[in-house]
Amino acid sequence: MTSDFVALVRHRPEISTVIDGLIAFGESLEPYDAGDGAFHLYDAGGRLAVSIESPQLVEVRGEVERLLGPELAGRVRVPVWWVEVRAAAGVPEAMRIARRFADDLVHWQGGTVWPESATPPVKESP
Repeated sequence: MTSDFVALVRHRPEISTVIDGLIAFGESLEPYDAGDGAFHLYDAGGRLAVSIESPQLVEVRGEVERLLGPELAGRVRVPVWWVEVRAAAGVPEAMRIARRFADDLVHWQGGTVWPESATPPVKESP
C-alpha cells in the first residue's frame, strides 16, 4: 500500500532541483533517475521510500475537478503541472518525506498540494 500526494504547480517543475534541496537540508536520501522525468528516492537503508512520477501538463480545468473535486479545482488555474508523489508503505519517514517534497515543490513553483491534511488517504498499490 502507498500513500499518495499530488502537487499542482504553475510552472514545469525541476524535480531534481527540489530533491537536491531536500538532501542539502538534511534528508538522507539517494535519488535515482527513473527516466522520463520520474525519480525514486531511497532511504539510508537502501529501501525505496518515495516515487515521484513525471510531471504531466493539465490544460483542461475539468480534469482537475474530475480527479480531485471542485473545491481544489477552484484554487488552480490551468494550465497546471500535475506531479504525483507516492510514499512507500512500511518505510519509516516515507510519508513525511513525500509530503515535504510536495510542499517544497509548491513553495518554489506556486500551486497547491492534495490532500491538504497531514494524513493522506491510503490507496492500495497496483
